[in-house]
Amino acid sequence: MIRRLLSVRGLAAGLLALVMTGCAQMPGGTSDSERLNNAIAIDDVGFVQEAVRAGRLGVNQQIAAPGYMEGAPLILIAAKYGALNTLRFLISAGANVNAQAATGETALMLASYFSGEERSNERHERAVRMLVEAGASLENDPGNYTALAYAAYQGHLRIVRYLLERGARVDADADNGVAYVNTPLMMAAMQGHRDTALWLLRSGADPRTRIVRGHSASELAIKNNHSNVLGLLRCAERLAPGESFAMRCER
Repeated sequence: MIRRLLSVRGLAAGLLALVMTGCAQMPGGTSDSERLNNAIAIDDVGFVQEAVRAGRLGVNQQIAAPGYMEGAPLILIAAKYGALNTLRFLISAGANVNAQAATGETALMLASYFSGEERSNERHERAVRMLVEAGASLENDPGNYTALAYAAYQGHLRIVRYLLERGARVDADADNGVAYVNTPLMMAAMQGHRDTALWLLRSGADPRTRIVRGHSASELAIKNNHSNVLGLLRCAERLAPGESFAMRCER
């Protein structure tokens, strides 16, 4: 899971470990969480609806899973898979769109992160929009990653742009140039996502922000051998107050 001050390797490993196939006890005594997770993975909304209507499952049910041994709300699992029909049902049935796993992750964060083939990208983008339109918070508790940071880490530029358009804070909760977890710009820099870094800088991201006792975005780019973003970041760092990034660094 993503927690404070994780290494890049720990971040990737934690996220990729989210295989929702745990064994948990559903209401009514049926040990069936593996089947439930598989149903959500293929967006079998009928299975979920039947379990809810029969009283075996609550829409805010927490299901234990690898990486989420204390439980993950169903809406997070649906968001992870881009299971649009299941997600729509859970929202309409009153599921909490801001429910969190014990790790602090939300459905919007997982929808912003996970993707695969082109059709999967489209599903996850639609999941992001569905959640935001249903009232999902763009931010997170202080000292935690945000949906924008997760999207930036993966280089999901359309999701990054959408979240910024809807009002996501470009530097999350960084304060006076100090952050406790990687900012969205740092996430893009460490992965070498130039277009994403460019858009974040255009939107006012502060390239001088650094992790407490740690790196700035440009230093993370150097550490991870991403010279393709370094020029942009170095140029942005040199800007005088009020000087236009577009005028100086995009020429």
